Amino acid sequence: MILANGASNGEGLVDNAYLLPTCSLGSDEGDAMKSYVSSSPNPTATIDVKGTVIGIKPALVVASFSARGPNGLNLEILKPDLIAPGVNILADWTDVFGPTDLDSNQRKTGFNILSRTSMACSRISGATTLLKSAHPNWSPTANRSTIMTTASITDNKN
Repeated sequence: MILANGASNGEGLVDNAYLLPTCSLGSDEGDAMKSYVSSSPNPTATIDVKGTVIGIKPALVVASFSARGPNGLNLEILKPDLIAPGVNILADWTDVFGPTDLDSNQRKTGFNILSRTSMACSRISGATTLLKSAHPNWSPTANRSTIMTTASITDNKN
């Protein structure tokens, strides 16, 4: 199945589990694909799997479902202080439920690809736990400051 975003969803891709093998496309790629399919009586395509590609520009963006600043009460305060990856994360999964939201999906798997704020939260919590174990006397503010001032900036220049 090829799943293309509409114009309102733009280029952001948040994968979900499907019962069929699925390829997700942003709006622009989806429009190009639809144009190609309608322009040829026998359209063909191939998928060239390149594996993990590093250094793709533009840099990652804050997920559409994440909170972002400025602070509603004081516009001079920018939030969030920290962000972490939370989109399309390969995560542990219970075998009580199938990987989709469908009751008919009885497949069992030990992992799933998830996109949630809780995926990012667990990364920051893990970093905080490691820092707290190395410095048990530090305050929560000191821990936060350390993580904020030692984090790597990911943007289109770095």
